[in-house]
Amino acid sequence: MKVSITKKEETMKEIVIASPYTGKCGPIREISDPAFAGGMMGKGAYVELTEPDILAPVDGEVSFVFDTKHALGIRTDEGVTLLIHVGLDTVSLKGQGFEVFVKEGDCVRKGDRMMHVDLEYVRKNAPSLESPIVFGELSPESSVELLQTGKIQAGDNLLIIHLA
Repeated sequence: MKVSITKKEETMKEIVIASPYTGKCGPIREISDPAFAGGMMGKGAYVELTEPDILAPVDGEVSFVFDTKHALGIRTDEGVTLLIHVGLDTVSLKGQGFEVFVKEGDCVRKGDRMMHVDLEYVRKNAPSLESPIVFGELSPESSVELLQTGKIQAGDNLLIIHLA
């Protein structure tokens, strides 16, 4: 009697996410904000900004832009939503120091300029230029892998999302 056993292979989709920021990057657990560091906002990384332009880290659609211009979301073609948040406690700046070039519903391509930040203004009026990029709607089986730490340029590969 011939018995054939086939092993069901699980396929994981991987999405490479570029850094939207230029600066010094690290794992989200090391950011100074406890909500982001504790994972309450999702998995991800952060970059302490040294340059003012914020670029699209992936191809996708702008899913939201906060009225206070300090944060926006992008939904990838795979349906993953990411939050790009500039600085910490910057909501209190009420839009000052931020110029946003996209709006909800816009399609962006990796590398498109989405925002410009007045670094001096934010540095003087907010606690930190540490800027998280997080993924809040991933399944528990999905994971986020940080590709590098230290100096990074906007557009360099920062993370890989392993979708389960």
